[in-house]
Amino acid sequence: METIDFREETELNILIVDDEMNIRKTLSLWLKSHGHQTRQAGSASAAREENGANKFDLLFLDLRLGAENGLELIPALLADSPWLKIVVMTAYSSIDTAVQAMKLGAFDYIAKPFTPEQIDLVIQKAEQANGRYTRLERYYRGDYPLLYPRPEAEEVRVYINYAKYVVDIALGYYLGQPVKYDHNPTRRGAALPGWQEEGLPVGESAIDLAPLLRCYDCQHISQTDLEIGRSMGVMGEGLELCYASSDAHPYPKSASIDPRNGILVCDTTVEHRKLCALIWEKRETTQRVPYYALTLYTDRTERDYRSDSLKNAIFHQVGETREHFFGAVPVIDYGNNRERQGDFEQITSLIDAYNGLMSSRLTDKKKFVDALLVFFGMTLRDGDEAKLAQEKFLDGAPLDARAEYIQKTFDEQSVQVLADALVREMHKMTLTVDMSDEKFAGNSSGQALKLKLLTMELLVKGKMRQMEQGLKERFQLYNHWLVTMGEMKPVGIEDVDVVFTVNLPVNEGEVVDMVARLQGIVDDQTLLSQLWFVSDPKEAVDNLRRQKALENGKEQ
Repeated sequence: METIDFREETELNILIVDDEMNIRKTLSLWLKSHGHQTRQAGSASAAREENGANKFDLLFLDLRLGAENGLELIPALLADSPWLKIVVMTAYSSIDTAVQAMKLGAFDYIAKPFTPEQIDLVIQKAEQANGRYTRLERYYRGDYPLLYPRPEAEEVRVYINYAKYVVDIALGYYLGQPVKYDHNPTRRGAALPGWQEEGLPVGESAIDLAPLLRCYDCQHISQTDLEIGRSMGVMGEGLELCYASSDAHPYPKSASIDPRNGILVCDTTVEHRKLCALIWEKRETTQRVPYYALTLYTDRTERDYRSDSLKNAIFHQVGETREHFFGAVPVIDYGNNRERQGDFEQITSLIDAYNGLMSSRLTDKKKFVDALLVFFGMTLRDGDEAKLAQEKFLDGAPLDARAEYIQKTFDEQSVQVLADALVREMHKMTLTVDMSDEKFAGNSSGQALKLKLLTMELLVKGKMRQMEQGLKERFQLYNHWLVTMGEMKPVGIEDVDVVFTVNLPVNEGEVVDMVARLQGIVDDQTLLSQLWFVSDPKEAVDNLRRQKALENGKEQ
């Protein structure tokens, strides 16, 4: 697994809470010069109001706010914004105060007078802990930066969620149809120890994936694949946890894990062999006391731990150490691409520009309706305004008088040209197609459609290769479990093919005709795998054989 550097530049929305105006202004200027957005509050009540009206990533909090104690503000702020990183700053530096602030949930602690280097270090830590994954998830959910702070009365703010469109259209294209697993009926080469079967030539052994595929079917594994694929598209990577079901007769199951709640630890060799994995989540007791539950997975065991905070690094084991039968660390890492970037990560600036343009467009339209009526060569008498508003008519005007509406000119065509250009660039950079484009829909048959979808093919082929590695690793883990339980024979991963079916309109006649013409040239299982309505080609072949056997028996 590649090393990921989270210390990239990320624009943070920061609130500065300090009763000294000079401190607020100085810190705000420095943060803005480094590309961050800031707002200020001089009291606890102002801080709560700002936090309620905006969505902040980081908050600098002075412990002495006049007569108020900043420590008492920490729980209230975190209750409203659990994701918020609070950095406590004070001239009254002491270890006891720092410990107390950290116990209340503060992210970090710096003492006044602080240096720019200290602030920069805090920013980097906040970016690492809260930046990239959360920012990408917000874009996917439609929680865009332009929505904060709240707009003024005459201002319109809208968003078109291109981030979700880009992820979902690629996801549906290559995972809209469940993944299939194809294999040869026998394994070539030396038979596995203890598994040579009667009736087969020496050097061959039968392959039966039915027990493993039943495990997949029981848990609707295609839904888990979709969740993993969505995580890859949004955050650039996904994690899968393989675990034992809670049934009376346990079987292996899988779950998609948020990359923010798990980490896979590998060695430093070029193969990056897995050493262990950590999966954690924040929970609450019945008394609503928060704590963290963490599980450590190795190649043979799993252990549960509990901690009141991830920052103090003090964990207490809960329960006994349990053994598992996967034969390796049961956590699988999926990368979206070599760079581990999300599908829309490179076009966030274009998305912001497009949404800003659409918002300005609607705001101008709204103001365009509110035109001014101006009278030339006459003066309105008392009561004329009300009469005009009610009756839409005004008499007694001089013959040379005139009335005109003063309206703001609005160049709709130029705005639309710019909007179309932004949309084209977004689709070009993400290799996705614009399904609403009239040129795309104009000719959607045969080879022309495939040519138009060439960029999508390039995108999903890379995704398929990345995901295939993880799916084969899952297959190995499940196979080891079932072999250990005596429910399946060992199957080498080289004997199994992971088959993705792209979600394209199917020319049913052409496919059926091709399958019919290739009979006798290509084996039945391969031919049946080409039919869109056949989910299990091997089962279909077995059914055909049984059907032919019954027909032959009736004829005799």
